[in-house]
Amino acid sequence: MLTRYVRIWNRLDSWAENAVHFRRAVLWIFLVALILRVVTAIVHPYYLPDSADYSALAKAIATGHRYEVHGQFARRMPGYPVFMAGFYALFGFHHLPILLAQAVFSALTTSFSALFGRYVSPATGLLAGALAAVDPLGIGFSASLLTEPLFTFVFMVSLYLFLKIMRHRNQWGLWISFAVLWAIGVYIRAEVSLCLFPLLLWGVLVASRGVDRKISVIGSILTILLVGVCLLPWWIRNDRLFHQDFFRFTTMQGISLYESVYSGATGGPRQSDLIIPPSIQRLNESQRDLAWTHRAFTDIFNHPSRVVRLAFVKIARTWSPWLHARGYTGVWLNIVLTLWYTPLFILAIIGLFRYPIGTPLFGVLMVPIVYFTLMHAVFLGSVRYRVPVMPLVVVFTAMGMAPAIRRKQDPARIA
Repeated sequence: MLTRYVRIWNRLDSWAENAVHFRRAVLWIFLVALILRVVTAIVHPYYLPDSADYSALAKAIATGHRYEVHGQFARRMPGYPVFMAGFYALFGFHHLPILLAQAVFSALTTSFSALFGRYVSPATGLLAGALAAVDPLGIGFSASLLTEPLFTFVFMVSLYLFLKIMRHRNQWGLWISFAVLWAIGVYIRAEVSLCLFPLLLWGVLVASRGVDRKISVIGSILTILLVGVCLLPWWIRNDRLFHQDFFRFTTMQGISLYESVYSGATGGPRQSDLIIPPSIQRLNESQRDLAWTHRAFTDIFNHPSRVVRLAFVKIARTWSPWLHARGYTGVWLNIVLTLWYTPLFILAIIGLFRYPIGTPLFGVLMVPIVYFTLMHAVFLGSVRYRVPVMPLVVVFTAMGMAPAIRRKQDPARIA
């Protein structure tokens, strides 16, 4: 049976070596992914508390009102509300056009899983794309008014650009495109901002010594500066509002950190259970954020063992095969998810250990996975927060399903 599996794999690999065949297969994968997501958007759209905030901000933008929700002016990053506002302006305050657009972006994301996998082998690429196409989280979150579908697409495109930069380090147009796209990703989800630094560091480390490494260093510095320039309008706007903490992204950071580390923290959402003391209630939006941040760091320094224990709980929640959110803990749903994600993760671990560490592709896949894991070992843990890196995880899964990792050429040299 194993011999037959190897034979089938090799045939698929040889067939997909033809670029035309590979593109046609990726198109079919995209269409399957799109159908699944469109059907889900029509039949079972859903909304979480964050959805109400995004919708209210989008309506404010579309109608020319001030960017605020619940009396707060920097509660959310503006990228996703701006995206939604465009559809509200064109189609009225209806959610279906937004969900259908998200279905397209989410389906397109599967194509980048295939492209990443192709750096290993054509068959690995097609299998990675197919796994991404039927991924339950990818399908489910495409039908929600949340940042995940749009952000994941922007994130995957930017990572793919960075992988191409490693082949064409002296093409400054790629560096500029990568920087601008990364800034757009930060406008959608601010938590990705710091991931830029380990990613650029990886690019420098794997560059060959000499000209390539010098170009990587210069390109990395220019990228950081350009991302900063792109984010300046948001920082300046907030500084004019609050006159403090210039490099602030949102005013939700402090309370989000506090609910993740305080004595009543469980690793999951706890804001509704927090008792806001009068001393904080009297402060303005910016001052409240800084006060919560101060309280959070006080707890971190005073109770490090609790923070470490919670970190493991939050990592387990983030990478749990089943759901923890209220209203989504049905037995049959979680059985299905467990049966899907348990073997998927096991095969991903196998693929992780089979692929050479010192290659450009390895870092582009692993840096975001490790970054998001560590980020949510500090902040809240939830399966929602692994959605942006699942298109990368399935590439390792496809490697684990391959009979052998056969690198026919240097992954950094594949177009």
